[in-house]
Amino acid sequence: MICFFIIIGCTPQSQVEEDNWCNQALRAQFSSLEEVKTNSNWFKVYVVGEGVFAIAEPYNFQEIISYLILGSERALLFDTGMGMSSIATLAKEITDLPITVLNSHTHYDHIGGNYEFDNVLAMNTDFTLDRAENGLPHEVMKQEVTSGAICLEGLPAFDTTSYHSRPFEIAALIADGSTIELGNRMLEVIAVPGHTPDAIALLDKENGYLWTGDTFYEAPIWLFDSVTDLDNYEQSIRKLADLSAGLQKVFPAHNTPVAHPIRLTELVNAFGEIMDGTKQPLEEEGSEHVDEVALYYEFEHFSFFIRKDVLQLKGVID
Repeated sequence: MICFFIIIGCTPQSQVEEDNWCNQALRAQFSSLEEVKTNSNWFKVYVVGEGVFAIAEPYNFQEIISYLILGSERALLFDTGMGMSSIATLAKEITDLPITVLNSHTHYDHIGGNYEFDNVLAMNTDFTLDRAENGLPHEVMKQEVTSGAICLEGLPAFDTTSYHSRPFEIAALIADGSTIELGNRMLEVIAVPGHTPDAIALLDKENGYLWTGDTFYEAPIWLFDSVTDLDNYEQSIRKLADLSAGLQKVFPAHNTPVAHPIRLTELVNAFGEIMDGTKQPLEEEGSEHVDEVALYYEFEHFSFFIRKDVLQLKGVID
């Protein structure tokens, strides 16, 4: 298991050899999915639902997954990944429908390709507006392009010396409960602040699909950013768990694209065990998960990294 403590989070990959992301074997779930062949050497595309394509970036330690969702008249791209290769070019290989972009939140590994699109929807928060206006400089982003973080074989023209998160234009603001009509497909925006102030989930009620962004995925869930709010996070995951009975598939934003809806209920229960002190963090001497700043809580299908100072303020730990 490889973990990197940087601004966004930690996603493990047990198959990496000596931190070489060019040698990794893809996660087992991908072998059970229908792959869509494209001209890209960076992205891998899979059919994960009716008119839903997972766009994975498996050769970077973030292992981000964006989603292209098709209606009869329009398409929605939910997140745009790292911005290391053109996701707009890739999306046009998959569909000739006009594409709207919406981000699960505006951490840099989800907005990298936003600048390539004219129609970007966004939440109206200071966090969102700052990322759109300013992006993030190379000094903040440079750890993303170290040899231990990325395989560059599929990106021969990529300039690691200037890589940064580019600003982007917002076409329209959205809010909790906003709906997006794609033609025979209606998507509902669900505000789930906590991981970030602008975090959202996306619901296709008719098909029973829910996209969760970084609020849930089957890996270490990062609750470590300075803008993370644990109270809001707990309320948000309860909101998602309440939807689980009507769901067929959950589509997270890292590591593997398809999760069972029961994970959302398990998520609430697990987080509750942390907050009431029932669950103890991993404290194995020498473990890569033991950190001076964060605590690691491990469960069967996912885990959490949470800042110690936040847990102390809430009285969870001394």
